[in-house]
Amino acid sequence: MTDGEQSSRALSFGKVAENYDRARPGYPAELYADVVTGDGLRVLEAGAGTGKATVALAELGASVVAVEPDPAMAELVRRRTENRDVEVQVSRFEDCAVPAASFDVVVAAQSWHWVNHEQGAAVAARALVPGGVLRLWWNMPGDLEGPAWEAVRAAYDATEPAAAPLLAHSLGAQPESNVPRAAGFGPWTTSTYEWVQRYSADEFCAMAATYSSHLALDDVRRGEVLGAVHAAIARHSYVDYRYVTQMVTAQLD
Repeated sequence: MTDGEQSSRALSFGKVAENYDRARPGYPAELYADVVTGDGLRVLEAGAGTGKATVALAELGASVVAVEPDPAMAELVRRRTENRDVEVQVSRFEDCAVPAASFDVVVAAQSWHWVNHEQGAAVAARALVPGGVLRLWWNMPGDLEGPAWEAVRAAYDATEPAAAPLLAHSLGAQPESNVPRAAGFGPWTTSTYEWVQRYSADEFCAMAATYSSHLALDDVRRGEVLGAVHAAIARHSYVDYRYVTQMVTAQLD
């Protein structure tokens, strides 16, 4: 995928910002407890999306500068955090304007893959105080087994197999070596969190519809795919999605 294609897909979420905010999963409380380890934490966030992580960090007392390139998503973050210590910038993270050595931590929740890693690491290194840390995290599928999941996979296979990356089979936690080393930072360390969310047919399809693989489909094709998936889940009443949330952390050299 070219940089232009990646940027276009990254900005595709804004047209479904409200649905994205309602349907996408958040992150476990244990992760936030590991991130916000003291009072007055100053956070720079790359790719805030609709503010799922932004809100959680601010509610725990962090001061957040949230950088989000999509104006529709950035506006949703503003609305959700208007009574919190949060500043929202509409910008690519690589181009954001923040003072040097002003943050304790730089975070990216489910968004670092949209950032140019070399440029993003340089922005993070410049923004952090000495000893500051870069924390990246994302949700991944754990063991998605059982009759309901077999039916969902069959529905995708019969309609649009390429639209189902969220069903990667037992992806689980990945080694730190799979994450590119951030220039200017020490080696990654990893924390892993396992949790389960139950989805009805409506809830799962609402979530799936916010993925770039589905947004890339035309309306008719997307409807056909999600119709088949909805019917598959409805026959089993629900699916239990086993998430593995992985966070990698590196300290500024």
